[in-house]
Amino acid sequence: MDQTMKLTHFRDLLAVVRTGSLRSASRHLGIAQPVITRSIRELERELGQTLLERHSKGVTLTPVGERFVRRIQGIEAEVRRAKEEVEQWSGEHSGEVAVGLSPACVMTLLPSAIATFSKRYPKVVTKVTQALFQPIETKLAAGLLDFWIGPLSKKHASQRFAIEQFMPNSRRIAARPNHPLLRAQSLEELAGARWVRPPLSDRYADSDLEAIFERRALPTPEMTVESSSMLITLVTVANTDMLTVLPEQMFKLMPVTRFCAPLENIPALTSDPICMVTRQGLPLTPLAEKLSDLMRKAAHNHARAELTA
Repeated sequence: MDQTMKLTHFRDLLAVVRTGSLRSASRHLGIAQPVITRSIRELERELGQTLLERHSKGVTLTPVGERFVRRIQGIEAEVRRAKEEVEQWSGEHSGEVAVGLSPACVMTLLPSAIATFSKRYPKVVTKVTQALFQPIETKLAAGLLDFWIGPLSKKHASQRFAIEQFMPNSRRIAARPNHPLLRAQSLEELAGARWVRPPLSDRYADSDLEAIFERRALPTPEMTVESSSMLITLVTVANTDMLTVLPEQMFKLMPVTRFCAPLENIPALTSDPICMVTRQGLPLTPLAEKLSDLMRKAAHNHARAELTA
């Protein structure tokens, strides 16, 4: 990086991108608009590229600008994290923790962890993003998230990540309460049923249900609805005769049992274990470490409950 490029240049450009115009960025930062304009022009001159396209309704990023902004967002996050880490080691319990969680982990692990964490550290802002690993992988690698927790196979993760297994994971075929197939004894009885494809745990799981049926020489399941969220899956199953596959631990949650129930007579399907993913070789900030400890404890409690059930 050239020595004349400053963090204030990054701050000004990101403010313009986030607010949509130079005028809004000026108000947001409390800095005169000509100062921000000059800052961005200096940055563009330094790079020898146009980063913003100006028009009557505001500004938009050029293709080069989009790539540059993705980079400096990571730099901004690292600078913020470094500053907060020093403060936290000095006993100042404030700042931000940004995490990603799979839909099932939001419903099963987050409740007890966030209740304790927010009570212990009331000045900390906790940013939680619900997502599976593939959509959030780039953000985690760029430092925009402290960690992600969800179902993942170690063999499918990049070496740039450190992976810690929290607990085993399995799935159950599910249907609405009182579904005519709820007492089915085998997969053969499900042939001909229509299905909701739930949010997938990773890019490699696209055809795992189909593969199970194929090994039994059964017709390929008919995927009638493809869901992008757990809520869509539950609502669809609750109001139709469609089947789906859900993490087994979700059936311990009272609200979920109102929408769907597992087909108890059909064995659970194995799935990738629940893991925490962090960037390789980079420690968590003290507060991110505290939250990860609480998530780990919640996972271990779930695992113990499964063993004693």
